[in-house]
Amino acid sequence: MWKLRLVWLAAAMAAVSIAVVSMPQARAAIEDAMSCAQSTPCLEWDNSGSGDALKGVSKGNAVHGQTKFKSAGKPAGKAGVFGEDLSSTGNLNAGVLGSSTNGTGVIGTSTTYNAVQGLSAISTGVYGQSAGSGGLGVAGRNISTTHSNNGAGVLADGGPADDGLHAFANGTGVNAVYAFSAAGTSLFANQGASAAPELYLQHTQTTAGDIIQAVGPSGDVFDVSSDGSASLAGNLFVGHISDQGSLVAQSIESAGSLRVASGGADIKAALGASVALNVTSGTSDTESSVFTINNSSGVQTLTATDKGDVFVSGLYFSQGFCNSGCVVGNKQVHSVGEYAPTETEPTIEDNGEAALVDGVANVEMDQKFVNVIDPAKEYLVSVTPEGDCEGLFVASRGPNGFVVRELRHGHHSLSFEYRIVAKRSGVDAPRLPMTDIMTHQASPHPMRRPRAAGVPPVR
Repeated sequence: MWKLRLVWLAAAMAAVSIAVVSMPQARAAIEDAMSCAQSTPCLEWDNSGSGDALKGVSKGNAVHGQTKFKSAGKPAGKAGVFGEDLSSTGNLNAGVLGSSTNGTGVIGTSTTYNAVQGLSAISTGVYGQSAGSGGLGVAGRNISTTHSNNGAGVLADGGPADDGLHAFANGTGVNAVYAFSAAGTSLFANQGASAAPELYLQHTQTTAGDIIQAVGPSGDVFDVSSDGSASLAGNLFVGHISDQGSLVAQSIESAGSLRVASGGADIKAALGASVALNVTSGTSDTESSVFTINNSSGVQTLTATDKGDVFVSGLYFSQGFCNSGCVVGNKQVHSVGEYAPTETEPTIEDNGEAALVDGVANVEMDQKFVNVIDPAKEYLVSVTPEGDCEGLFVASRGPNGFVVRELRHGHHSLSFEYRIVAKRSGVDAPRLPMTDIMTHQASPHPMRRPRAAGVPPVR
């Protein structure tokens, strides 16, 4: 049938060349010959060689195909241009091949549906490949000027059973996924109602390596290794870590500062470990703060310096034991609050008992005590007799002891108590110095308020 139409076409074209005056009639004859209403092609050319079966050359569209079929689904759709590969071997052939020297090999446009669509029963629906160093195998772009969370340059949908996107990189130092944003979020992950994590990273090498590496202008700022360790170059601000407000880790190391804002912090050493908290200063003997405690107004209430000095704005208490009322049912449930004495200047004390014989006593101080006092400064001795006498006084003081005598040249023999107050060796501190109330400086990076659940960042 198609061969007969080809003969009619040739005859019509001959008629056109013979009688130009009958052009409308000739065109109508050609259109009538090219039209049909059957399920087989209206026109077919078979090429048994390796050349093209059909070739069109034009300054416009060389080949133009249209379909008026009203499809009801993807498998039942028709195409304006249909290309089919019927080869029985090999997988390098193509049903449709588009080639261009400077432009695009294949362009698809649509006003309501997919401009380009690829369907495959067992392999890749759309495959793109580029040989250029800056080329892209597949690229998609959305040029809409208004934002919608449903719009995207490229959509990857794995359906109900497969992954949405697979990205591979085989070269050294190349990225499997590279994301860039000029004004919004480069990479945004949003998990639905499933309990699965929004971001899952897996390291499959036998040797430890970085799973996460964040790099700033000056170098690494945050790294997470496959062995579970994490390093932070700057500050760590934590508003809430868990429902209990606790941070559980084998070790935390930060080159910056670690700040936890929660209902309370509990630092507990592992079972058998002797150190629960170890604070090391970056300076030595500069009187700089190493450890501070501040109240809600930012006032420092306790400070420990790199010289070992401790400053406290309140009182010293200790929980003392008692003879009655502290133990109930063989368990201590109460203690007695005891205050520590304070002094106008740093001193060290010792006390003891000695015996007065015939009105005089030579008391040698404990050499351990002598070793820690300042020999260049005077020390004080208070004596209290433990019997009736004329009274006692300290007659002389030396570097290793002191002499006690009875008043009015008495000659009693009795025991007495003594208390020594001396200046400490190596300590030269002023008496009742005036100090400034220190306040904690606000962090240059204030705590960020967490986003509400389900609220994405600005994109």
